[in-house]
Amino acid sequence: MKKINTKGFTLIELLAVITIMGVLMMVAIPSVSRTIENSRRDTFANVAKEYINAVRNAVLADNIKCGANLASATPNGTYHVKIDSSSTTTQDLMESGGTSPFGGAKITGYVTWTKTVTGEGTETAKTSTVYSVRLADAGGHGFTAEKKEADVRRSAIYTTGASAGTAPGTECSLY
Repeated sequence: MKKINTKGFTLIELLAVITIMGVLMMVAIPSVSRTIENSRRDTFANVAKEYINAVRNAVLADNIKCGANLASATPNGTYHVKIDSSSTTTQDLMESGGTSPFGGAKITGYVTWTKTVTGEGTETAKTSTVYSVRLADAGGHGFTAEKKEADVRRSAIYTTGASAGTAPGTECSLY
């Protein structure tokens, strides 16, 4: 009588385990890839919001000049600050970061604000300012159109076909 070795795995058991692992990998890889992509889009949206906040703070602190006027003295209209994450002007605007989460590429585009003063010269005068942004990196990640601040979110970020576009209104600069 032959003695059967019971210490190892049979070929059938090994094939079953490999097949199960293959099926798990087919399910896991797309899910992990989607999670990474969503994380990059969220980060891009956060960078865009940081640029908007940086421009808002510069406008409120009168650190932006539009033509001969400081930001606070500008008449009703549309104004923009050009964004180029590799320029020193933009780096002064953002203390850190400001590059694309899609490979760390430089970001270009602009932040726009539209200033509207109603009832000017009266006690009930009100100033309304709306901020929007359009940013893209060299790989075509970003916005395909200008987005208002409230519309900057993951679903607005494209992974192909985005461009910085042309900024509307008067160009302003930090000083």
